[in-house]
Amino acid sequence: MDIQTILTNVSNVLVPLTGMVLVISYVCGIYMIFHGLSEMRKLGGYSMQQSSSQESLSAPLLHIVVGAVLIWLPTSTDTFMNTLFATSSSIFGGGGGLSSINYQNLGVGASLLGYLPGDSVGQQWASIANTLVLYIQFLGLLSFIKGWFLISKSAGAGAQPGNFARGLTHIIGGIIAVNFVGAVTIISNTVYGT
Repeated sequence: MDIQTILTNVSNVLVPLTGMVLVISYVCGIYMIFHGLSEMRKLGGYSMQQSSSQESLSAPLLHIVVGAVLIWLPTSTDTFMNTLFATSSSIFGGGGGLSSINYQNLGVGASLLGYLPGDSVGQQWASIANTLVLYIQFLGLLSFIKGWFLISKSAGAGAQPGNFARGLTHIIGGIIAVNFVGAVTIISNTVYGT
């Protein structure tokens, strides 16, 4: 068994893994919203007692916003993709379910290998490029989600400095990785012209 066959076989699991990531994202989003509402309730109790607590409203609101983004993950990735790349393409189709997840809607790795001839070696490299781009797109989706978790940790008591910047970096880098073919095309057109 060669590396191409191994990569292709493992890539067949990425669509179900994406479905699992979506479910985990929904559950974490619901948890964050309830956590944010619970923090707001505690904050309301502190203000009623005239406590000198330095609690802030930013942490509960940030948890609610991040929870909403995680619940509507397909819509939020599409919104960021449209903002950065002005594209209406999406890895999440309109139907919902595993059958609507299609990473190839954003392009395939073979399109980046335009200089290769159409022989069997070129076809093998095209297949490997498609698989590697699929992995990059999946890791980009995971990075996008991780960025939102880092942002949720950036406010409130015990927040580590720099979490917001790291989260924003993960979000932007994740969206660039999800639309890897489009990003490479933009860079190629910028450097070499259209």
